[in-house]
Amino acid sequence: MSNMRRAPRSLCAAVILTALGLAACGSDDAGEQLPPPLDTGVSVTAPGDPEPDQGPGTDSGSDVPPAQSDRILGTGNLGGTVVDPQPHPIDDIAIAESYPEQLVVGFTSGDPNCTAADATATATGSTVIVTLQVGITEDALSRSCQAGDFEQTVTIALDAGLDGREVIAAEI
Repeated sequence: MSNMRRAPRSLCAAVILTALGLAACGSDDAGEQLPPPLDTGVSVTAPGDPEPDQGPGTDSGSDVPPAQSDRILGTGNLGGTVVDPQPHPIDDIAIAESYPEQLVVGFTSGDPNCTAADATATATGSTVIVTLQVGITEDALSRSCQAGDFEQTVTIALDAGLDGREVIAAEI
């Protein structure tokens, strides 16, 4: 009989501890708002970041409005998730005739069954720069991959047309 009394007490204790644990994880209260950061007039950018917009009437070195600069037009993938992606040279870029266009990016890499790649087309001013990252597939280590160089392609479907912009491969 004493075992029957312990079971409900243990169960109640477990429920109470769980409820306390959940309550400690988060709250719906808004809490205290932090003040906005002070404007010190100093801007910090990391190497490779685009220059900040200086506002209307300033010359940023480009004849394209800031809203249109450095806009990703499309991405493409081959082989799924890219493990250990590295910048990779592009052999060829072909423009498929459609609107919006598609870019077919040619490159040379390892076994197609073990290679994964991501390609990105970014509009910058009057050019479109294509970047390519190549690595291995998630299951490449469990496969038997052939050694050698294989010609491969990845297609980038663009969200907007090229509209006469020059298409170039990124330098690596």
